[in-house]
Amino acid sequence: MSTLKSVRRATASEAEQVSALLQACGRDIEQRLGLRNWAVPYPLELMQAQAAAGFVWVLEESGEIMATFTLDYDLPAEYQAQWFTQPQASAAYLHRLAVNPNIQGRGLGAHCLREVERVAREAGLPWLRFDAYSRNAGIQAFYRKQGFTPLRQFQMTLPALGQADTFTLYEKRT
Repeated sequence: MSTLKSVRRATASEAEQVSALLQACGRDIEQRLGLRNWAVPYPLELMQAQAAAGFVWVLEESGEIMATFTLDYDLPAEYQAQWFTQPQASAAYLHRLAVNPNIQGRGLGAHCLREVERVAREAGLPWLRFDAYSRNAGIQAFYRKQGFTPLRQFQMTLPALGQADTFTLYEKRT
């Protein structure tokens, strides 16, 4: 990896770029792996609102958005608190970590995760939690390599899938 990458909060005006990156990742996942969990575009209006609220982050290199993630602090409706190691503990929840498919494998995803952990730690949140599509063996291995603990699998329905499928819930102390 070349120089240190700049990770910062996205602006609402960058929501279209972030959305385009997520769509490119969805197409790549479908073409390479035959998985459709990211096939339906994330609603632009929701992305704009989340960016305006400070939840969407980007990794920038030479002025171009190369990666993104969303970080918020509310227990997702699909999760049950008792699934976690410390159910009552405050936590940050990671969503939509994505790296430009043309430059994956350069450590940008791992860099983003370190930044996510830093942000959560600085906010006084002892846990970082998220889910990942269980059928994607590569992403499962990536998160384990980054030190995240798989807690359990659960069923969730995504618009792209049209039916319930299995996701793995992860957490890590910040």
